[in-house]
Amino acid sequence: MAVRANSEQQVLLTASEGDVRQVLERVLNSRHFVHAPKKQMFLRLICDFYLSGRAGELNEYLIGREVFGKSEDYNPAADPIVRVGAHELRKKLELYYQQDGAQDDLRLDIPVGSYEPIFIRQFALPQTPAEPELTIEPASVPVTPPSAQVGELTPSVTQTPPAPVTEEPVPLKLQKRLRLLYALIALLAGSLLVLALLYVTQPTAAPVDEMFSPNGIARPVWSPFLQEDSGPLLILSSPAVYRLMNAGDTEQAVKNSVELPPDKATMLGQALKDNFAVRNSPASPRLVLSLDTYTGLGEAIAAHRVTDLLRAANRDVTLKRSRTVSAEDLKDHNVILLGSVWSNEWAGKLPSLEDFVYTGQATIENRRPRDGEAAEYSSRFDPATGKLLEDYALVTVKPNISGANVVMVLAGLRSPGTEAAAEYVTNKTYLSELSQRLRLLTGKSGPPRYFQALLKVGVENGIPTTISLVALHPLATAEK
Repeated sequence: MAVRANSEQQVLLTASEGDVRQVLERVLNSRHFVHAPKKQMFLRLICDFYLSGRAGELNEYLIGREVFGKSEDYNPAADPIVRVGAHELRKKLELYYQQDGAQDDLRLDIPVGSYEPIFIRQFALPQTPAEPELTIEPASVPVTPPSAQVGELTPSVTQTPPAPVTEEPVPLKLQKRLRLLYALIALLAGSLLVLALLYVTQPTAAPVDEMFSPNGIARPVWSPFLQEDSGPLLILSSPAVYRLMNAGDTEQAVKNSVELPPDKATMLGQALKDNFAVRNSPASPRLVLSLDTYTGLGEAIAAHRVTDLLRAANRDVTLKRSRTVSAEDLKDHNVILLGSVWSNEWAGKLPSLEDFVYTGQATIENRRPRDGEAAEYSSRFDPATGKLLEDYALVTVKPNISGANVVMVLAGLRSPGTEAAAEYVTNKTYLSELSQRLRLLTGKSGPPRYFQALLKVGVENGIPTTISLVALHPLATAEK
């Protein structure tokens, strides 16, 4: 969350321990952080260093060891887990202060480019005292009778003067104006301090035109999709899933439905609790096969990210479900596929000699392991709860059926991995990292046109939180 300078904020040079503890506990106990232990540890660590006067010692290596449990040989340059964690933490803080913490009078912020927390006091502008309205009356003017001769001494006849105007004593007015002046000076000083912090810590965001310029960070990855005016075909997964039967299902669907055993029905009710579908299902719940109703949450978010990026480059996107796509569609377009072979059948139909492939055991096989790489990668789950803790994903760019166009596959072993793969090729920080790595592999014809990037994804409550590049392999099919 970047610090926004306005006339109702004041950055505190120092905050008391009581204030810091109060702000920290309020944030950590909010719904945005209560189920995010890593983010809680991150915030507690930087606030503890702030209170001990050691905030200047905070760095990626220290945070990687203390928060993310990295070993002594942890190399921040090779593993961006701390930078990614700080990015996600700032997003969570911004969301908290937009919602639950909108009325907090003291706010916690972590300026971009630093891990030192700052505290911002919210206060209302002083009300300007109303000045009394002054009414200026005409002064008394002597009136000389018409009969009076020049040089003749005649008494002057004057009009009766109006009642004197009652004015506020000058010293009191001056005192009010001085108070207003001091308040304005304080506001100006606070604004200048915030602007100075922004100037030092806030990097200037690259304009969209720069991202897609010949040397921009998006070019090595997205160049094939920027060369056609019509834009690519984006294929969203539509896997076959079972859902609870309802009163609107056809006789044929009911006939083909599957009845849940009593223990499984009880478990389902406990998991979904007061869900509408559970309340309105038959007394003996049955499952109906659905072929065209659902897609993964990660795939849906990935579709938004990709569409948003390409529209920023003035490219339209045609969105289709995988079950409605034909080979003719794929042959005539550049294509972006969302989801692995487990949810998007087209991800496994396009021929290519790939180094990384999905297996029938729901793992990723590395057919050509290099030094330090494993032969196989699989998801990791919490043994107690069964929740996904770690996923793997692939960004694959390869030739299309005709060879004239290009296919990009963004796919995780699970849905959060697919979401992370899309974030990796659309987020400026990640995209810059991938582009730099591709440029390091530049040959005679430039960076490799076709490649695979293997990603490791940390997951909390079904949401990807950290993404790191494990391996990057140019595809042999690209070098002809």
